[in-house]
Amino acid sequence: MSQNIAEKMNDEEEPFEKPTFLDKNGRLAKRIFAGIFVVFFVALGSFLAYQYSIGSFKNPDSFREYIKSFGYFGPVALTVFQCFKVFYAVIPGALGCVAGAAMFGSVGGFVCNYIGICTGSILAFLLSRKMGFSLMRLIFSEKKIRSYKRWMNRYTKHYHIFLWIAICLPISPDDFLCYFTGLTQMKIKKFVIIILTAKPWAILAYSLIFGNLFE
Repeated sequence: MSQNIAEKMNDEEEPFEKPTFLDKNGRLAKRIFAGIFVVFFVALGSFLAYQYSIGSFKNPDSFREYIKSFGYFGPVALTVFQCFKVFYAVIPGALGCVAGAAMFGSVGGFVCNYIGICTGSILAFLLSRKMGFSLMRLIFSEKKIRSYKRWMNRYTKHYHIFLWIAICLPISPDDFLCYFTGLTQMKIKKFVIIILTAKPWAILAYSLIFGNLFE
């Protein structure tokens, strides 16, 4: 697994063969995809930055009022927010979990957050696998990426266990781990199983605590 990460990094920095016509087309498609992603990333980031500047994400109460402004589409807005939050690791996932439970109750908040967060996690994995280290470097620091890569070189055989436990914990860098795992040899099916079985517990805890608290 860690060997695969190293190979990807070497392939990006030092190509060994002259690219064929198909390779060039593949790289062109990758660049176009990357360009579209960057435009989307900047546009969404600008929108979120504006909402943050006017206090929409200042705390769970202000975020709850923001979601309420969508009316009947509030649950959809919360689900979409939790999905795309994966692009901006600075926004705490707990913000949506607390606000969702407070607005829609323990069950409603859990469903919205679970669907949104799991979808975003799988999306991060797929994007990272498609775009490689270029995407990781766009979102995270080189220092953080290399520190986790060194850790992987030591504990590669047990990485799936570490990932499952880390995803269960509310204090782990979930978003980073989803992107990082996309660079490993882990199959998408195994990753999805880990996400679907590990994600519910922290979300459920938030939903039960704050759902009952705001009743």
